[in-house]
Amino acid sequence: MGIFGKSETKAVQGVPRQAPAPAPAAAPAAATPAPGPVPAAASVIGPRAVVKGELLGDDDVLVQGRVEGRVRISRELRIAPGGHVAADVHAASIVVSGELAGNCVATHRIEIQATGRLTGDIRAPRVTIAEGASFRGKTDMGRGEKPAPTSTPTPTSPPAPAPAG
Repeated sequence: MGIFGKSETKAVQGVPRQAPAPAPAAAPAAATPAPGPVPAAASVIGPRAVVKGELLGDDDVLVQGRVEGRVRISRELRIAPGGHVAADVHAASIVVSGELAGNCVATHRIEIQATGRLTGDIRAPRVTIAEGASFRGKTDMGRGEKPAPTSTPTPTSPPAPAPAG
């Protein structure tokens, strides 16, 4: 007996009922690659959050709100459009789509996207400034090595005057 007490074999207006198509065969489990490791999620400073002080960590950080003070992270700092950072920043990578005011040091790269504004000195081996971005400051694209000290000549005293006589 079918649904609602009706017979399953009844044809609809003279059209014979067709058997459902078989389901496609499932691929063997061994052929499906195992998923890779899931990357750790970024720490997010939400759009209505304000952080004042020192931000330290080993995670990626996404700033949608406001950060003031100092930022020292070992991974990527990403400032979203609408995000504001007023801090000196040390990170592996810095990506600015919002606003950053402060000096920046990155071990890998600094990228200022078209909506980004950065005011401060930057130091990184790779720097990208997109068309439409705003940057005001100095750029150092050294690899983080400190410059060799320059030797300044030591002042020599003038020779003593010869005795008169």
